[in-house]
Amino acid sequence: MKNTGGRAQMRQVYRVLNEGGVVRFIHRDGWAILVSADGEVSATLDGRTYAGFLTTLAPKLKRTESGSIDGGDFVVEWNL
Repeated sequence: MKNTGGRAQMRQVYRVLNEGGVVRFIHRDGWAILVSADGEVSATLDGRTYAGFLTTLAPKLKRTESGSIDGGDFVVEWNL
Protein backbone atom coordinates (compact mmCIF):
# COMPACT_ATOMS: atom_id res chain seq x y z
CA MET A 1 0.00 0.00 0.00
CA LYS A 2 1.37 3.34 -1.01
CA ASN A 3 0.58 6.34 1.16
CA THR A 4 -0.28 9.36 -0.92
CA GLY A 5 -0.09 11.47 2.25
CA GLY A 6 -2.06 14.06 4.11
CA ARG A 7 -4.79 14.21 6.69
CA ALA A 8 -8.32 13.30 5.69
CA GLN A 9 -11.31 15.54 6.09
CA MET A 10 -14.83 14.15 6.30
CA ARG A 11 -15.61 15.01 2.68
CA GLN A 12 -12.62 12.90 1.62
CA VAL A 13 -13.84 10.03 3.83
CA TYR A 14 -17.24 10.15 2.09
CA ARG A 15 -15.60 10.24 -1.35
CA VAL A 16 -13.28 7.28 -0.70
CA LEU A 17 -16.12 5.19 0.74
CA ASN A 18 -18.40 6.03 -2.19
CA GLU A 19 -15.66 4.95 -4.59
CA GLY A 20 -15.39 1.52 -2.94
CA GLY A 21 -12.65 2.22 -0.40
CA VAL A 22 -12.55 1.57 3.33
CA VAL A 23 -11.69 3.26 6.59
CA ARG A 24 -9.24 0.99 8.42
CA PHE A 25 -8.34 1.27 12.11
CA ILE A 26 -5.14 -0.54 13.06
CA HIS A 27 -5.18 -1.14 16.80
CA ARG A 28 -1.44 -1.85 17.13
CA ASP A 29 -0.56 1.56 15.69
CA GLY A 30 -3.58 3.38 17.09
CA TRP A 31 -4.47 5.18 13.90
CA ALA A 32 -7.12 5.15 11.23
CA ILE A 33 -6.42 5.39 7.53
CA LEU A 34 -8.37 5.77 4.32
CA VAL A 35 -7.69 3.01 1.81
CA SER A 36 -8.92 3.54 -1.72
CA ALA A 37 -10.56 0.79 -3.76
CA ASP A 38 -7.23 0.08 -5.49
CA GLY A 39 -5.51 -0.52 -2.12
CA GLU A 40 -3.60 2.75 -1.84
CA VAL A 41 -3.53 4.52 1.51
CA SER A 42 -4.79 7.96 0.57
CA ALA A 43 -4.72 9.69 3.98
CA THR A 44 -4.78 9.27 7.74
CA LEU A 45 -7.59 10.46 9.96
CA ASP A 46 -6.62 12.70 12.83
CA GLY A 47 -8.35 12.24 16.18
CA ARG A 48 -10.97 14.87 15.54
CA THR A 49 -12.00 13.51 12.14
CA TYR A 50 -11.95 9.94 13.42
CA ALA A 51 -14.19 10.86 16.37
CA GLY A 52 -16.63 12.55 13.98
CA PHE A 53 -16.54 9.53 11.70
CA LEU A 54 -17.30 7.16 14.59
CA THR A 55 -20.30 9.15 15.78
CA THR A 56 -21.88 10.15 12.47
CA LEU A 57 -20.93 7.76 9.70
CA ALA A 58 -19.57 4.50 11.15
CA PRO A 59 -22.90 3.31 12.62
CA LYS A 60 -24.37 3.33 9.09
CA LEU A 61 -21.56 1.28 7.53
CA LYS A 62 -20.61 -2.38 7.33
CA ARG A 63 -17.99 -3.16 9.98
CA THR A 64 -15.48 -6.00 9.68
CA GLU A 65 -13.02 -7.07 12.39
CA SER A 66 -9.99 -9.30 11.96
CA GLY A 67 -7.11 -10.48 14.13
CA SER A 68 -6.97 -10.06 17.89
CA ILE A 69 -5.75 -7.51 20.39
CA ASP A 70 -3.76 -10.21 22.19
CA GLY A 71 -2.11 -11.22 18.91
CA GLY A 72 -1.29 -7.60 18.12
CA ASP A 73 -2.97 -7.70 14.73
CA PHE A 74 -6.49 -6.40 15.47
CA VAL A 75 -7.92 -4.38 12.56
CA VAL A 76 -11.37 -2.88 12.05
CA GLU A 77 -12.61 -1.84 8.60
CA TRP A 78 -15.73 0.05 7.58
CA ASN A 79 -17.18 0.20 4.08
CA LEU A 80 -20.47 0.71 2.31
